[in-house]
Amino acid sequence: MIILEQCPFFARFKVTHRMEDFTFWLEMGLSHILDWQGYDHMLFLLALCCVFTFGDKRWIWLVSAFTIGHSISLALSVLNVVRLPSSWIEALIPATIAFSCVQHLWPLLKPGKQGLEEKSVLPTVLGFGLIHGLGFSNFLRSMLGSETSIAFPLFSFHVGLEIGQILIILVVLSVTTAMDRLLQIRENKRIILLTSPVLLLSLWMLFERLMTI
Repeated sequence: MIILEQCPFFARFKVTHRMEDFTFWLEMGLSHILDWQGYDHMLFLLALCCVFTFGDKRWIWLVSAFTIGHSISLALSVLNVVRLPSSWIEALIPATIAFSCVQHLWPLLKPGKQGLEEKSVLPTVLGFGLIHGLGFSNFLRSMLGSETSIAFPLFSFHVGLEIGQILIILVVLSVTTAMDRLLQIRENKRIILLTSPVLLLSLWMLFERLMTI
């Protein structure tokens, strides 16, 4: 067996097989976050980034905090360090969306007040990332089945999630930038136009999921 493992063909086979595994789990992560049936994660990213445009780089801090949060909870949950009932997580996700919308809308009710500074919502976004990571982990655990080694699938799946997240954010920033530069819609009005329907939809989702607990 040692002689076989030293064979160049066998080594190439192992690398090819590993790349196929990586591609499979990456595609699983990408398709999961881009699945329209699970659009709640998309709505959260919309609510998170609707206050920014391509010319405003502050969104990087918020997205980084969200990524750190869901990376931690995804790993801890898949490794069975943290386990919560899936029905609770499914209800908490639309709650995070609604809260994010309110965070952006509430300051606008005060005359002359602009939106929240990104530093003031970083802890909240980090916490929301932890919740969304638990939602991702439910899908990943169901896919893993009897896999004995989960480190490599976990890493590959997360890479797919991050690629999908970046694609969604680019779409959101394209919309906000077009509203800002082409339609000349002021920031406060843009926030109201984008977050109001998201808030209503997330509240409806929350109500539906609470009814199933």
